[in-house]
Amino acid sequence: MEQTTNKTASFTDLIVWQKAVELFELAAQDTERFPQGKASFLMAGQVVKCAGSIGASIAEGYGRGGQKEFGYRLSAAKGFAFATQDWYHKIARMGYMTPEAAEQRLKLLGEISRMLGGLIARVTGKKKDQKETPETGSNQ
Repeated sequence: MEQTTNKTASFTDLIVWQKAVELFELAAQDTERFPQGKASFLMAGQVVKCAGSIGASIAEGYGRGGQKEFGYRLSAAKGFAFATQDWYHKIARMGYMTPEAAEQRLKLLGEISRMLGGLIARVTGKKKDQKETPETGSNQ
């Protein structure tokens, strides 16, 4: 099995994973303050699930071994970070949290996304702005 990184003994050593866990904890705490109702219940479940999937994807990719698989899972984690951003925008628009708290979460998500982009580039050997098209697998 190819090693995923040279410098970390565990995915828990990765700062981006640590920040993802911090975000998950904040999301869980945030949803405890949501009003009662079907919409808020559904939104709470989605934001917690998406936030939790960021760190879980990092861990899964690290555990599977191999640069390609790790890069793929890091890309999935970045997708979950964007989905979580989407949910926080919706939550803020619904008034379920203060604009300041929502901005803090979005700032953390931006940081996580940038860190994931850098790690993806390092793991895959591609520049941050270089992408593969799903149809061809070729670079744009």
